[in-house]
Amino acid sequence: MLINQTLDKLDALGLFGLSFDERLGLLVDREAEARDSRRLALRLKAAKLRQEASVEDIDFRTPRGLDRSVIMSLAQAGWVAAHHNVLVTGPTGAGKSFIGCALAHAAIRRGHTAAYLRTPRLLADLALSRGDGRYVRRLAQLAKVGVLVLDDFLLTSPSLIEAKDLLEVIDDRSQVRSTLVISQLPVEAWHPALAAGDPTLADAILDRLVHDAHRLALKGSSMRRRQPPPEEPSVA
Repeated sequence: MLINQTLDKLDALGLFGLSFDERLGLLVDREAEARDSRRLALRLKAAKLRQEASVEDIDFRTPRGLDRSVIMSLAQAGWVAAHHNVLVTGPTGAGKSFIGCALAHAAIRRGHTAAYLRTPRLLADLALSRGDGRYVRRLAQLAKVGVLVLDDFLLTSPSLIEAKDLLEVIDDRSQVRSTLVISQLPVEAWHPALAAGDPTLADAILDRLVHDAHRLALKGSSMRRRQPPPEEPSVA
């Protein structure tokens, strides 16, 4: 009975005329694709990207300083294999987070791991972990991630302790992992923002971030759709 059911399914799939080796090859290919899909789904779930973004969905028509060839090159994730960083800067609403998530998504599709974190929340978590004994373990977890996305970088100037925490995270990854930084501030303004705590720490952080980094400096007005104002009720 089982053999007959199998033969019927092969006939329905149009595979009845194939040889055993051909059918086995198709079976192996399908299982490999299924496993790849499961691994991809798990990596995407673990990354917790802020947006469901892909390079294919990036808008290159709106003028904001994006070079399609540069983005497509970064999408190959060679920068991740080389342990380089990507720095995405620009004004509010320019699409920085979308592009950062799209590049992280592309890296995940290439087999790398990733994690998305808002920098203020990361610093708050590290401060909390220092008090409950998770600090060293948390740093070790961050150090293992293939692509660490730090959004809202320097949204506010960090305190001395927060700058030290940033250095710990970034130093662990320097030249062995990749960090994708998203900031409203241009790179040239990072040192003054960091130096409020300690200029030496600022030097150390920037040396590790900017070295071997690919810069994407966005410009232009906000791309976010503004909701039309509510219509005034008509007066009879």
